[in-house]
Amino acid sequence: MKHVQLLIGDYEYEQIQEIFKHEGNFKPIGEKDKIIVETLRAVISPNNIIEEDFGGKETFETTVKKVVEPENKEIDTNTAINL
Repeated sequence: MKHVQLLIGDYEYEQIQEIFKHEGNFKPIGEKDKIIVETLRAVISPNNIIEEDFGGKETFETTVKKVVEPENKEIDTNTAINL
């Protein structure tokens, strides 16, 4: 068993709360899903909050990248695919 301490921003905390608030049927499908769901529940559990306002600078940042699609969308053997 591991003891884990996690510091997350208010925004991330609220987003995890929203997942459980709006997804009444948010149930795991398999064993790995169960681990993820239970971990997220533990992150927002009031029993696991040590300090309500830790202070410091908020880290929320949004990055948007515009994708320019080519006019010709045909793919052949000469088409370069960048992953």
